[in-house]
Amino acid sequence: MKLLITGASGFIGSRLMSTACAALGAENVIAFSSKPAHACLAIVYYGPDFNLSAADHALLATVEVLIHVGAFTPKNTLQANAIKESNSNIGFTENLLALSFENLKKIIYISTVDVYEPAELTDEATPTLPVSLYGCSKLYCERMMAIFAANHHLVCQILRIGHVYGPGEETYAKFLPKAIKNIVADQAVELWGDGNEVRSFIYIDDVVTAILQAVNLGEDVGPINVVGGVPMTIRELLDEVIVVSGKSVAITSKEFSGPKRNYVFDNAKLRQHLLPAETDLSTGLQAEYAYMAGLA
Repeated sequence: MKLLITGASGFIGSRLMSTACAALGAENVIAFSSKPAHACLAIVYYGPDFNLSAADHALLATVEVLIHVGAFTPKNTLQANAIKESNSNIGFTENLLALSFENLKKIIYISTVDVYEPAELTDEATPTLPVSLYGCSKLYCERMMAIFAANHHLVCQILRIGHVYGPGEETYAKFLPKAIKNIVADQAVELWGDGNEVRSFIYIDDVVTAILQAVNLGEDVGPINVVGGVPMTIRELLDEVIVVSGKSVAITSKEFSGPKRNYVFDNAKLRQHLLPAETDLSTGLQAEYAYMAGLA
């Protein structure tokens, strides 16, 4: 079975590519990326129209499963409403579906929980009403993928990814990677507000496992949220990181007067179909901390 993974140089895509190569053999994994990928077969595209060679099109003709990971993903809150970047998700997906996939049987679209309206507890039945342009762009792409699949008699599986942590997230300006970087550098960690906002995190390898399990998911179960099922406050998360570091860490409290929102998920559907058990948070944090320390 030949897989095509878009966004193969990104946080999720690169981890997915290396894991898929190990599991299926590098000869069965094609990386579709704007940067060279050395672990497997690769199609390196240039520009929004891709400009592919005859050899690239020959590779596309062998693809049986398309895992569409590649997308603009906000690195911080302000980027969530970036107009040009959010629109690029739609244009990229449109151009991707215009390519010739002669043997395609299944599409797995990597979406986001940002397609939902705010809720105290989010599951797959929560109404889809995005509050950001990024969320809107991903929901639109979900519909594009579903309609394309229906028109071509393909299977389409939507996976909505939640808050992912682990090695590789250092490019994101989010609390956890910023805190770990500061602790590694023996600097104070900034804690905005009282730290009582609740989050649910899922480890990167669990996300990859769920995606690859979806390749062989035989039944149509609708969208699945790939999310952590253990909620904790930001302060509790920081305390866990401090324990992992084994250091005495200074914490600088910063006043925060903006709106607060908790992100709590019911991941029963994920556990039933794709991931029976999550990676323990302490284990995942140890791996991320060791990775960040190695970058310092």
